[in-house]
Amino acid sequence: MSGTSIESLHALFQDTLEMLSLTWASFRRHDAAALAKAESLGRDVHRREKELTQRFLATPSVVDALRFIPAHLERIGDAAEGLIRCLRTMEMEGTVFTDRGVREISTLFDKAIDIVECARDLTSTGNRFLARHLEAESSRFHELADEFARAHEERLIEGVCLPRASSVYLAILDYLREIVRHARRVADRFPAAHAR
Repeated sequence: MSGTSIESLHALFQDTLEMLSLTWASFRRHDAAALAKAESLGRDVHRREKELTQRFLATPSVVDALRFIPAHLERIGDAAEGLIRCLRTMEMEGTVFTDRGVREISTLFDKAIDIVECARDLTSTGNRFLARHLEAESSRFHELADEFARAHEERLIEGVCLPRASSVYLAILDYLREIVRHARRVADRFPAAHAR
């Protein structure tokens, strides 16, 4: 595979990661400018995914494992756009989370970004240990998200959390799960990396 193709894939990863980081920054600081930039990056990720996938399919030297990774990055971008919609809804409706809810979402954002970075690194190395690490971390992420969802339900029953905030909180969890699911799918595209 040419250096230009791998560079293009890494540039797409970087823009996807920046989109996620800007969205997380906006969640923490209510940063409208960061959110607008994240939206712009999302449009660019969609456009470039199609171009890169087309180029990868037309280039025989592209490693099979890499051909459809741009599509996973686009789906990560779709999930990030869902997060952006959630943050815009929160702003418009004046929705706030409990301190614990904010900590939980921040923890998951941080872990999701780390997992996407691991997927990026895997595309360069094909390292089987990195693939296993990505699989293990994505499983831990989903377990943690499930734990947070149960804790959220308890807060809702206790009246600590308002029903209006509940649907947005759960939607954010689902979008973060989707991000990690597609990062995990990148690891699944490296079957040789899973050999014991």
